[in-house]
Amino acid sequence: MCDPPAVPRSSLAAALLISVALSCGGDDSETAGPLRLPTGAALSPDGGWLFVANSDLDRRSGGSTLIAVDLAGLDAALQDPASPGASFSAGKRCRRSAVQAGVLECDVERFIDADATISLPVGAGNIVIDRPFGADGISRLLIPSSVDATVTWIDAEITPKGGDAGAGESTLELRCGQDRYGVCDEPHTLTHRFNDPESTRLPKDGVRLSLAGEGYRYAYLPHLTGSVMTLVDLSGDGGPEISDIEGEFFNTDPYTETEYAGGFAVAQRPCDPANAPALSLECTRPALVVSHRFWPGIRQFTIATAADVLLGNNNRGFQESNPATTEDLPYMADLAFEDESGERMLLVSTTPPALIRIDMRLDDEGEPSLTAIDTVGLCRNPNILALDRPPTGEALAYVSCYSDDQIAVVGLGSFRLVKTIDVGEGPNELVVDAERRRLYVVETLGHSVAMIDTDATSSRYLEVKARLGVADRFF
Repeated sequence: MCDPPAVPRSSLAAALLISVALSCGGDDSETAGPLRLPTGAALSPDGGWLFVANSDLDRRSGGSTLIAVDLAGLDAALQDPASPGASFSAGKRCRRSAVQAGVLECDVERFIDADATISLPVGAGNIVIDRPFGADGISRLLIPSSVDATVTWIDAEITPKGGDAGAGESTLELRCGQDRYGVCDEPHTLTHRFNDPESTRLPKDGVRLSLAGEGYRYAYLPHLTGSVMTLVDLSGDGGPEISDIEGEFFNTDPYTETEYAGGFAVAQRPCDPANAPALSLECTRPALVVSHRFWPGIRQFTIATAADVLLGNNNRGFQESNPATTEDLPYMADLAFEDESGERMLLVSTTPPALIRIDMRLDDEGEPSLTAIDTVGLCRNPNILALDRPPTGEALAYVSCYSDDQIAVVGLGSFRLVKTIDVGEGPNELVVDAERRRLYVVETLGHSVAMIDTDATSSRYLEVKARLGVADRFF
């Protein structure tokens, strides 16, 4: 993969280096199929399905799609692979790789149901799953689309199979008022504030949707450009609705003369009424942190819950992690609270590449320290962060490095780089499957999903053991 030039920042594709990588020959225009420039993924609450969003960021597929991978079927196929180079037409759904020792290749088409495939607006991004009626109710998927500027919501009903079906097998029905082509109807496609066509239009470049926790019924959508933050009320009269769109929410790049301003990801701090952040008003409002994309730091904010509007708070920069010698590159990416107390937060620095641990302990006034206390260097262009708390051993942080085609693994007990794992082209979204001890890596430019073994007792621990998306026509 060629070295990327200065990163353009006009769209989601630019920010994740997709457009740069495509221009470097990382894409095969002849490649087609169920996986096509995938960007988002999420595991169904029952663990039976892996939802994957294809972005169509290069505009060659006629639109984005949502597919659902049957993981029970995939598990069975992984136990009975064909020999290296064997054709999938012989009946096997997975085979041993002829080029990567120990890696299985699986044809994704054998694990998806065309009736459970949805057409999405162009630029589909990450996937979040809401449970609007509690843990026993339906799952509701929400997916932002950066190019067509929408948020699509889809209800997923999962029913366990009975009789002689294998353990974990289930049927899936997706509902969004879709037509025969799988296109969702207008009520399920959010484009304007309050779902009113006469109101404010949702801007483009929505980057990464995040769900509220602790009973709050919101989703948060930072935009990469325009300094915009959007709030989605998950309990509108007819379903989710956009309740607020705020401009001038993010800071501009302090080191260049550009006016780029945007955000990347949101994390909600756990709230203890006995030790509540001042911003939460004694845990009656969510205490939130969002990463700037083109300014080296974070911003705190909350929600006026009675009015369903955003309330910005102070910024905190981390100048030590972003020297002024770097030019025209995004600075910050994903973030997450490390523990249930909310006293430590992890922040991905894209430029320079690092994972930062931030002290979030509160002072007597309920204000967090916001002090960087640990930093570990990572591979190039890190963006997405996922936390893994295995049943034994130290907790781990996985970070996808888009430019180096690698996953960085950081031990949170020692706060050191445990391993860097080579994966396919354009690693992006990360999904932890705690039950199977597996990490799914969405390989955007590879049109595939890698599966990394996270079972510490396995001989393949922290190695790619299988890849989903390979088909006979690729050879």
